[in-house]
Amino acid sequence: MFLSKKTPLVAVDMGSHSIKLVQLAQLKQGAFELVSLGMMPLEEGSIVEGAIKDPGQVAEALASLVKAEKIQSNFVVASVSGEAVFIKKIKVPEMSEEELSEKIIEEAEQHIPFDINDVALDYQILGRVNGNTSQSEENKESSAGEEEDPAMVEALLVAVQRDVIDERTDVLLEAGLKPAIIDLDVFALMNAARLNKDLTAMGATALIDLGDSFTHLNILQKGSIGYTRDIPIGGGYCSTMLMSKFRVPFSQTHKMKGGHLPDGIDKDEVIALIVQGYKKVFDEIQKAFEYFYTLSNTPVERVLLSGGGCLINGIDGFMADFLKIPVEHLDPMQGIKINPKKFDREMISELTSLSTVATGLATRRFDYL
Repeated sequence: MFLSKKTPLVAVDMGSHSIKLVQLAQLKQGAFELVSLGMMPLEEGSIVEGAIKDPGQVAEALASLVKAEKIQSNFVVASVSGEAVFIKKIKVPEMSEEELSEKIIEEAEQHIPFDINDVALDYQILGRVNGNTSQSEENKESSAGEEEDPAMVEALLVAVQRDVIDERTDVLLEAGLKPAIIDLDVFALMNAARLNKDLTAMGATALIDLGDSFTHLNILQKGSIGYTRDIPIGGGYCSTMLMSKFRVPFSQTHKMKGGHLPDGIDKDEVIALIVQGYKKVFDEIQKAFEYFYTLSNTPVERVLLSGGGCLINGIDGFMADFLKIPVEHLDPMQGIKINPKKFDREMISELTSLSTVATGLATRRFDYL
């Protein structure tokens, strides 16, 4: 079967503790309708810090989820994230497409922290960043006879270690699926936000996904990528603190963060520990905001929040107080047509924050020639 833009794809997001699956049907004028939404828990230790430690268990869980959701298509869009992913904006002289490809590889060897032979490399031209097209007539005359600076273009360079891609594709194949697209979590967040937000009309906006092992950060300027980072700390740090303090199993910590406490445990103590745990996460976010300011001279104006950390009551208010900017929960499902006879609104509400990456992935279509 040849893939095309009309080929139905299933989005799969493999997280530290669960697999999320979303399928969207594309309607007229770019709108989407929800076809499938589901989640399957994973055994503890199956995926650790983004690395698949028990591929057999993950593949089995994924196959069970696909069967439970009665998925007809076996073509999948999945994603990677973490320290195996490198993203950077670079500037290169304007040139032909063939020359540019060679130049990008040269630049990549200078910038990426991995062996160039061990990565999958891609890039996207973002636009022209300088040139003499806007030069005044006076400046043109004064510079006559002088050699003009070459026009430059800005490119987004992406490198991913092949081992991480292979881990994902091997699991998909073992589950009976066919990988069609491997995307990045930070890009999926942007696609999810576009479902119900006009990002081009907003100031500098941070899309933040509070995961368990990583906190994914994507700062946008007028709808385009300004700065991205996968911060190697998340809700798991808070869970470890709760386990140590109250001698509870890992599975219990998620219930505690959601407000469901075992008998004999003081609520104020739990809240204090959660605040302490997430303060470390927010410190790293603040540092990223400050670094972005040094690059762009632009402050981040708002945060759109997603991920498992959103299940903690009041996390948005705590973050807003810490960062001193507005914070709101990102709900991409508001921009999707949902059949109330097929989907329970309460169930969707519970899964929205957890499935944001998968929802963003589900907007992708196979568009390569």
